Amino acid sequence: MKAAELIKKRIRIAVPLLAGVLLLSGCARSDAKEAYSKGCAALEEAQTESARQYFNGVIESGYYLTHAYRGLGIAYMKEGNYADACIAFEKGILEFVDEPEDVQKDLYLYLAACRELQGQQDKAMEIYDSLIRKNPDTEVLFLRAKLQLRNGNVKEAQADFDQAVAQSNDYDLFINIYEIFRDADRSGDGASYLEHALDIASSREDDYYEKGLVSYYLQNYEEAKEHLISAIRADETDSRAIFLLGKVYLAMNDTANARAVYQSYTANEAMAAGSYNGLALCDIAEKNYDSAMQNVEKGLSYDSSSQGLLYNEIVLYEQMRDWTKAKARAAAYVAKFPTDEAGLREYEFLSTR
Repeated sequence: MKAAELIKKRIRIAVPLLAGVLLLSGCARSDAKEAYSKGCAALEEAQTESARQYFNGVIESGYYLTHAYRGLGIAYMKEGNYADACIAFEKGILEFVDEPEDVQKDLYLYLAACRELQGQQDKAMEIYDSLIRKNPDTEVLFLRAKLQLRNGNVKEAQADFDQAVAQSNDYDLFINIYEIFRDADRSGDGASYLEHALDIASSREDDYYEKGLVSYYLQNYEEAKEHLISAIRADETDSRAIFLLGKVYLAMNDTANARAVYQSYTANEAMAAGSYNGLALCDIAEKNYDSAMQNVEKGLSYDSSSQGLLYNEIVLYEQMRDWTKAKARAAAYVAKFPTDEAGLREYEFLSTR
């Protein structure tokens, strides 16, 4: 899981949070129950306007208020309307009535994420501090550390990260921490976490992809290649290993083999979007931007919401000096992926052009 996913998952629909409440509902609440379910379904289909209408209907009914405000906030968040999202989450918090701890934490973390996206880091930090005083769990420590690092508080971030990993032996957590340091141009500070991740992966005989990923980050490309080839031999449909192998070849300046890897899977409909994205990366490496754009367009015809393809489309318009289209694509991208830091940086850069 990417580092940003630990916040991004707060935008996903978690219907089970309300499942128990709905099962206990009586007939008088059936309309609100149905509207809430339709709102969640609309969110899953990215139909945020419809979702907002359904959730507002639930709110007007007076039932399931915490969950309805949560859904409304998520809809606003997906639209990039963080101010109204914050208001919705705050109203949901005010409606807490014997809510379980996980439900309360969930809503507070949505609110913190929105505060960060609005540039209100101090308010987000207050939320993390309050949650940690109650229960210093791994997720909240991770998120506070991430914000500390963004604010330039390296020692404080490391202290939170260290406390988080002391409570967990989750391989992905160590990778995520390394990625955060890497994205902050502090790969050296994240190296120890990466080494620990390698220790975990090495203790598992068949975790070839994981070993390949860590080796890739450590720039041990030959080792990464061997691990990933083993992963693909074990499972010819392991798209993670296949696409990462292509990136390894690109890192080795072996564009021909990278292209061969990606080209082999363009006929596989389930992998076509990722394959064309890989071919676009090969073209970008060779500065063949027209061909790269063609491959991006082909990929988007298979998956119009592919994050990698949409991001590379922005990059290509930048390379082609089409600032108007680049900025428009970047605005759409951050609205769709509001917690993706690379996309936010691109949008900020393009806003000055």
